Amino acid sequence: MQIYRHTSKALNILLSREERLVYAMCREDISDVLLAQRTHLPLDALQGILAHLLEYGLIETVAGTQGTPSIKPEESDPLAPVKAQLFAALEAELGAKAEKYRSEIEQKQSLAELEEWSHKLVLKLRLTISQKAAEALEARIKTLFT
Repeated sequence: MQIYRHTSKALNILLSREERLVYAMCREDISDVLLAQRTHLPLDALQGILAHLLEYGLIETVAGTQGTPSIKPEESDPLAPVKAQLFAALEAELGAKAEKYRSEIEQKQSLAELEEWSHKLVLKLRLTISQKAAEALEARIKTLFT
């Protein structure tokens, strides 16, 4: 997995629709796996677009393993960092009660599904456990999924 971001080089070439989308999403540091999920592009197609943007110096690699292909989704869960951050947010707000949600978090297969579930959880917390905890968790979720 590699992390990409814009360079200071001016955009002076014509880009395809997909290239413009990927270029725009690289305004902030973003991983290739997250780019693939948000753009709904296959990882191999995305790698080609990233290579093209790197070739023209429009984006740069911030972190990652150089020369190593990205982790395949079937080899490792690409949502693992997001799931870990979500669970850490739950632990911070709910303490030991967060453990009962761990299995539900691990079952989610896409970023959209995880985001939808977390918003439903905020509503559930707001109605059952604590309004204050729900508001704090909602703020953390907004930063996690934007």
